[in-house]
Order: sequence, then structure tokens, then C-alpha cells
Amino acid sequence: MNRMKKIIAILLLLAGGASAQFQQPWLIDARHIKVDTLLWDLNLLSKAPQSRWLDDTGAVRSLLYRSVDFEGKPTEVFAYYANPDIIAGRPASNKKFPGLVLIHGGGGKAFREWVEKWANDGYAAIAMDLSGNGADDKKVDQPGPDQSNENKFQKMEKGNLKNVWTYHAVASSILAHSLLLSFPEIDPLRTGVTGISWGGYLTCLVASLDSRFIAAAPVYGCGFYDESDVFKQSLNALTPAARARWMKFFDPSAYLPYAKPFMFFINGNKDKHYNVEPYIKTYELSGNRQVCIIPDMPHSHKDGWAPAEIKTFFDGALNGNPHPFVTAYIIAKEKNQLTVILKPIAGKQVASAEFYYTNDTTSDNEHRKWSHIPAKINEDAKTIVHPVPEEGYKYAFFYLKDTDGISGTTAFLKNGAFE
Repeated sequence: MNRMKKIIAILLLLAGGASAQFQQPWLIDARHIKVDTLLWDLNLLSKAPQSRWLDDTGAVRSLLYRSVDFEGKPTEVFAYYANPDIIAGRPASNKKFPGLVLIHGGGGKAFREWVEKWANDGYAAIAMDLSGNGADDKKVDQPGPDQSNENKFQKMEKGNLKNVWTYHAVASSILAHSLLLSFPEIDPLRTGVTGISWGGYLTCLVASLDSRFIAAAPVYGCGFYDESDVFKQSLNALTPAARARWMKFFDPSAYLPYAKPFMFFINGNKDKHYNVEPYIKTYELSGNRQVCIIPDMPHSHKDGWAPAEIKTFFDGALNGNPHPFVTAYIIAKEKNQLTVILKPIAGKQVASAEFYYTNDTTSDNEHRKWSHIPAKINEDAKTIVHPVPEEGYKYAFFYLKDTDGISGTTAFLKNGAFE
């Protein structure tokens, strides 16, 4: 489909609603990605892969689809899929659903319950295994690389970048999106991607490369792996040349400036793997973003998909409202106080506000000591004027909740001193 035909098709959808029909493939537009060498063939990945159902009758269905070659051999990827009609056990309704690609993290798999969660929430969702495993945790017949440290890092020393796990994980995630877009029940103008931990890292990469996504929510994961309390150890074990290649080709910092989707960065303030400094540097690369910091957020797959804020984000972003939260902006720091402008969404108010801050510069991120104190919301319900602690702060943020208990936060504040 050439560019003019695609524009006409989009106009038909906007004019005629879900009855408009589309041809495949929806092609990724890579012209905005300004890197000297693009490792992935995005035209090829735009096309729906060959696939076959393993179970096409259950409430959550399973399938295999073809992915890129590994060490010269073809590979296949196992995935779960469901949509609101399937999960409810009813015939296809001919309704168009928003679609989500769900990317697991380290030690994870294709999570059936994650697909169930989103299908029950009104989404068509696909979750694939990125370790070459199937439903029973046994290898599929044609597996790609597993998540070993060798495949993630050490293979950088052997020269062929297309044998590194990240290359395959990104390709398989984009192909899952292409497969999703080939299903007639998917609204091609309402698709998103979310991933947890290493899956959040992959979400940053996939959202930067695949222009067809409207919205993306990386959970925990970020870029600048060479500054991570944990992952820099694996990078530092490489030769300087291999480490530089990894950062150039596989770190999200190389691609996030070109991301087209609206980005929702959600993390805790004490995450073991994705610490504050590289996290700030990561989200600042995205010009179209929302940041949400959950105090003391635990790190796991189930904790990563639990926050109601993720659904709130996708419900808004995929229905034309990318800011469905109470938002807060620091507009001034003067006379030893911080002035915050609050922007509640229609029908909701800020119910509570707290100021979190730390001056602990000796502990690692996981063990950094934080303090928090109530922040007073002014009577106009539109501002907070809060004193800077006498000891100042290394990092800080305002944590808000609306009347429905949904969090909204400022981004991290840095290096506040009592003046």
C-alpha cells in the first residue's frame, strides 16, 4: 500500500468508523530513524508472519508464528492471544478492538493470565515467549536464543549482531504487532505495546522502531544500561569495542529520540535494576511522554502489570486522550519553595499529595533511603506551594492521587539545594 492509499484508507476509517476495510500490510515508516546503520529490516517485519493455531477454541488461544533466522536456521515463536469476544465465550461481534503487544521480562514467558487481564479489560492482546519456549516451558521445535547472559551480552564478542538475543526479541515483538494487525477484529489505529523489566527495555526499542504503535508503556525498563547498578557489570565484562557496539545497536538511548508513540514511563523510586539517574536520562529523550513514579514499587511481572495507571493510560491514549491523569508541573523554585501547577482531568480532583525526597548518595538505588511528607494542596485545588527541605535533596518527586485512587506524579527533580 503506497502512502497516498494509506492516507485515503485512514480518512475512510475516520469517516466511516469500524466498517472501513483495510489491506495488509501496514508498513512501518522508518524515515524518521536517523541512525547510520539500522540493524532490523523494518519493511520485512511490517508483514504479518506465517502462523498456525495450536488452540483456536479456548478462552485464551495459542499459536506459533515465524520469526527471524537464528544462526542460519528459521525460528518460531509461541504466543497466547485473546480478545473480548473470545474471553467472554461469545461469537465474533464484528467489533473493532484496540490491540496490545505484551512483552515479558527476564526469566519470564508468554503469560496467559496477562492476556486474560487485558481481554477482560476490552483489549485484544498477544503475549509471546522470547526464550524459545512453548506453553509447557519446553523448547519449540525451532527456537530462537534464550535469555542467557551469553546471548544477551557475550555474543557481542563474536561479531554477528543478529545472533544477539535483543535482535531477536525486538524482531519477534514487532512481528507480533504485524500479526495482530492482520486480524480483522483489530483497530489498526489503536494499538499499543507494554513490557516489564527487560520487557520495558524492549518496549523502549520496539516503540522507537515501530511507528505503527499509538502508545507505549515501558514498566521499570529504560536505557543507558552502562549506568545501571546491575547491568553495567555485564557490559563492563566485555571488551571496550564490544561494549560500545552493544550501546550503539541495542541500548534504547540510541533510538528513543525517534519514537513516535505517546510514551508512559512507570517505575518505582527504588528499583534494583533501573536506577534513577539513567531512568531520568531515558525518559528525557522522549518528547511525547508521561512519567509515573510509584513509591517503593516492587519489581516482578505481577507487580509490573498490576498498576491501574497502565490501563488508565491506554484507555486514554488509544481513545484520543493521552493525558488521562492528574498532571503536575514544577513551574518555579524560588524563595526556598517549589510551586507546582496541578491539572486534574474533568470530573476528578487531587485527593492527596506527598513530597518524596532523598539525599542518600552512598547507597545503591535499591537501598537508597527516602523521606516523604504531606504536601498541602491550595484551596484553589490547582497549585501546591511546598518548602524545599532545609537539607535540600538529591532526587525528589511529588506523588498525587485523584479521587479514584489513580496516581499522578511529577517527573524526578534533581539537585535541589536550600538557597
